Amino acid sequence: MKTKIYTLPLLLLGISCYSQDKISRKNGTSFDAKIIEVGASHITYKELDYLDGPSHSLNKSEIYKITYANGKEDLLGKYHNIEEVKTFIADKIKEFGADRDNGSLRLAAEFEGNNIRINSVDKNGKLYYEGDLWNLSNVVDFHKVSKRKNGDAFLNIVTYKVKRSSEKLDKLVIRIINYGVAEELSEAFKDLNIMLKKDL
Repeated sequence: MKTKIYTLPLLLLGISCYSQDKISRKNGTSFDAKIIEVGASHITYKELDYLDGPSHSLNKSEIYKITYANGKEDLLGKYHNIEEVKTFIADKIKEFGADRDNGSLRLAAEFEGNNIRINSVDKNGKLYYEGDLWNLSNVVDFHKVSKRKNGDAFLNIVTYKVKRSSEKLDKLVIRIINYGVAEELSEAFKDLNIMLKKDL
């Protein structure tokens, strides 16, 4: 009888100490897994309830953080949540954005749920032209940042323009007066697109 009493705690200890890692995605979901390999662009893992099953792969661009069984963490994502990346985008556009057609006008970004509206404003921040509403949760393509000789750069995002109750595929073009900032913004828009896709 004593043997059974001592065996049960050891069995429970073995189960509780079983090695499991946790993958937290940029879209807010997370799951337990057994990490097999962390490569340059992908991670390979196995499902905890089917370790003898096939290995799965996930693009590192979709992952915010990996927490290993020993408590160590690999932080792959830059932003903790959607609001943080939206604030970054809005702040950078306000500071470095310029109207494509009128050099004396600046830009101001407003988020409406998963959509963004980029307005043209004067030097005092007063609305000059209200921009269109663009869906950022359903982006079709991110073009490479286009650099100009004067140092300006253009972000080109192929997504849906929202008009009342319908959407039409079009290209959102944002002029930024600093190429390095334009590159940062491009990555932030890509991260936001991933974070908004809850069904990954």
